[in-house]
Amino acid sequence: MALAGSRLDPEIFSTISVLSLLPGLPFLVFAWMMLIRFAVEASGHKLRNWFTVVFLIVNFGIIAALSLVIRDMSFNDALPLFKYYYIAAALLFATMAATLIVRGDSVSPGRSDRIALALIITGGALAQSLSLLLIHHSAWMAMAFVFLLFAAITLMSLYLSYRADLKPVRLAEPLPLPNGFEDFIRKNEISPREAEIITEICNGLSNQEIADKLFISLQTVKDHTSRIYMKTNVRNRMQLMALVRGMDTGTAAGEHL
Repeated sequence: MALAGSRLDPEIFSTISVLSLLPGLPFLVFAWMMLIRFAVEASGHKLRNWFTVVFLIVNFGIIAALSLVIRDMSFNDALPLFKYYYIAAALLFATMAATLIVRGDSVSPGRSDRIALALIITGGALAQSLSLLLIHHSAWMAMAFVFLLFAAITLMSLYLSYRADLKPVRLAEPLPLPNGFEDFIRKNEISPREAEIITEICNGLSNQEIADKLFISLQTVKDHTSRIYMKTNVRNRMQLMALVRGMDTGTAAGEHL
């Protein structure tokens, strides 16, 4: 292997090094798309399907164009293009996400939590960009960039888990169940206990409050809730509430997903 490596043409080796930078870019595109989706949902809105299609087409088009530009470049000449592409895209999408979050009207997370999340997102993007600009091409640059990238993601996850107030909105009065609720229960094979949990979810109770009211453990509530989501083909309690509320108007389940 050492002999084969020593006989490898330097130009071929440089080409392989340049092409090795490309496979990671699609993962970055999907990560940025999920960041925008998170920002839209955290602001209390819903991302339109056409945006996802346009976002992917534009970004994969940029990657294709970038691959054509660098195909005849050396590694040292191509690397700055990758750096500037990442810096521009990261700052653009971080700014978009932060703006969406701050200007949203969601009550969970509240405004103070949304501002904190926006600061984490923009701060992380700025720190990563500065590490690419200020640190000379070396292993230290790569280590600093990777550390800051995962640090921003981890900090946002920790904030959402332990600091943000994500309690569900409490309704002023219990939500009356629609006329088709019993048919909904039979159609989706919902157990009596799961039906009780659906009722309390629609009344705005948190998992812990449901556990206290029904005299069951919190883990039992979570297990039942997961099964309810699977049976009704929804992803969260807001979609479940919308599904139940839509029964009075004859709305099909698929229209709420």
